Amino acid sequence: MSIAVLRIFIKKRKEEHDAYISKKMNKASKVPENHDSNGISNGEGESLKEIPEGEPCNNGDEPEKPLERKNPELKPPWVLEALSASGLRALRYAREVDGIGQVVALDNDKASVEACRRNIKFNGSVASEKVESDLADARVYMLTHPKEFDVVDLDPYGSPSVFLDSAVQSIADGGLLMCTATDMAVLCGSNGEVCYSKYGSYPLRGKYCHEMALRIVLACIESHANRYKRYIVPVLSVQMDFYVRVSVRVFTQASFMPVFTKLCYYDIKKQVVSR
Repeated sequence: MSIAVLRIFIKKRKEEHDAYISKKMNKASKVPENHDSNGISNGEGESLKEIPEGEPCNNGDEPEKPLERKNPELKPPWVLEALSASGLRALRYAREVDGIGQVVALDNDKASVEACRRNIKFNGSVASEKVESDLADARVYMLTHPKEFDVVDLDPYGSPSVFLDSAVQSIADGGLLMCTATDMAVLCGSNGEVCYSKYGSYPLRGKYCHEMALRIVLACIESHANRYKRYIVPVLSVQMDFYVRVSVRVFTQASFMPVFTKLCYYDIKKQVVSR
């Protein structure tokens, strides 16, 4: 599922970049009709600019060279797997997703990093070129690399709440955050105080508890993003077995933030009341 989401994101990212370049080129190609290239008015009855003595007279026979405009090239997306363990998912990203860039696999356990590096060697040259394994605290690493990664994958044991603040800061504008939460008992209302301390929401017990768990995780990510004038757009939200997994895109726009937050709040409130 994560590989499918990543493939679609890379395709969508390229389409957005092509549309941006096309719009930029169309805007640059528009030239005012009442002015020539030297900024001299072509209106009737206006005098032309005098040519100083000693300078050659240009009769307009030589065409002017058009200005060269360099469009920014779309680089392959950088992926961060913040809690990689043996690096299985990072290796699958590198081997199975076309057009992917560097994949950074982090872990805070020496044995896990050594296992990840062995697995990188076992998987040949493609994995060795694209996957990098580092021993580091994921929170510190993400805070020291702001807006550097196009994709961040969080799959911790239990709650991801302690990683969300640094994760939303490390994602580039328009990037993808994939996040998993395995503490379903807390999210589904068995302990409301713990849920409030971790996610800032108080769950209600009911048949709709799994849907509410997804909404609580999304609201928590949104609240962390709002602190840095950013907002999220949910792409895919899934509840399976003993966990929930959400995929959201992170954008930066301060003016859109309060409206989006208000809509999410009223949507959740309406769902709860209707149930």
